[in-house]
Amino acid sequence: MTLKEAVLKSLEDMNDITIYLAVLSHINDKNYYDFGGARTPGSTVSAVLGDFIRNGDIKSKENKTRRWNLLLLRRKLMVNIIQIEKELKEN
Repeated sequence: MTLKEAVLKSLEDMNDITIYLAVLSHINDKNYYDFGGARTPGSTVSAVLGDFIRNGDIKSKENKTRRWNLLLLRRKLMVNIIQIEKELKEN
């Protein structure tokens, strides 16, 4: 599973407003992705979420503590993104 797939799967599992650290924790707890010896896995997950936000794949809202809350727009987007990534890898 790629990191993007792990992030999307975690958001789907959590199915609620969350922050990037909770997503990272969920990925680690479920062993969706092995970060190996990465020094900044939190920053990496945050960057992936930022890409999804910029692409309009997930909706974001900033709360009072200025942490990003994330909400999956709809499950269909996740399926489409994973399908496109698989097709790109095949070609």
